[in-house]
Amino acid sequence: MRTAKLLLLSAAILGLSACSRGLEFEIANTDSAGLAEAIRAANQTPGHDTIRLARNGFYILSQEAEAGLLLPAVRGKLTIEGNHAELRGYSARPAAILEVGEDARLRIHDLVMAEGTNGTLRNYGRLRLANVEVVDGSVATVPAIVLNHGELDADGVEIAYNHLLSNRRDAGTVLNYGQARFTDSLIHGNRAVGRYPTVVVSGGVLNFGRVEARGLAFADNEIPSDDPQRISFGGILNLGNGEVTGSSPPGDVLDARAGEVLAVR
Repeated sequence: MRTAKLLLLSAAILGLSACSRGLEFEIANTDSAGLAEAIRAANQTPGHDTIRLARNGFYILSQEAEAGLLLPAVRGKLTIEGNHAELRGYSARPAAILEVGEDARLRIHDLVMAEGTNGTLRNYGRLRLANVEVVDGSVATVPAIVLNHGELDADGVEIAYNHLLSNRRDAGTVLNYGQARFTDSLIHGNRAVGRYPTVVVSGGVLNFGRVEARGLAFADNEIPSDDPQRISFGGILNLGNGEVTGSSPPGDVLDARAGEVLAVR
């Protein structure tokens, strides 16, 4: 049976059952290896699977599951029920916490994701975040804490206290090339630094795609610079084909095209 075979993948996965919606996994507190195995197992099934973390659990991610990732990339349809648990990266080498592959769908709710050291989240598929905190992250080579090339839907999300250092590439705490929707979310307390005047930096969102903002707020995003020619901003900074719809407070959106920086609504 499929369920029996999956049980052999990891004795650390405590609960595993097949249902019409897919497989369900219950991950014990601190069982980071079991969480990784559950994602691998979910990637091998056609249904929409569910992973439930321990209530108020704590999971230390110290080993790369794939090159540059502390958990396996999601390649199917998956929901992670966080139950107010926390994932925290402690890897020896720079690594992101999680990636959503092309054509994959991932829902995450009620979870803290902390200390990704080469960004935290990368999305190339469809990612929905609800009541998720992305905090205390940093970067090594990827120019974003949250990188979106697909569809990102963030509801009640907090992105805070991350540190972004960009050497030669335009960068943003959130770097959006796809479609991103933010509802009742807050991006605050991030520090973004560009080392060269030609590098564009946003402590909030650097937008090359489309952002829909409804209740998106920014506060205290620090962009240290003494160069008046440098283009940097703490809110939504549009470049390329960047477009913002919905509503934002005056001054939270800047357009930095054609060599000019203009405030827009």
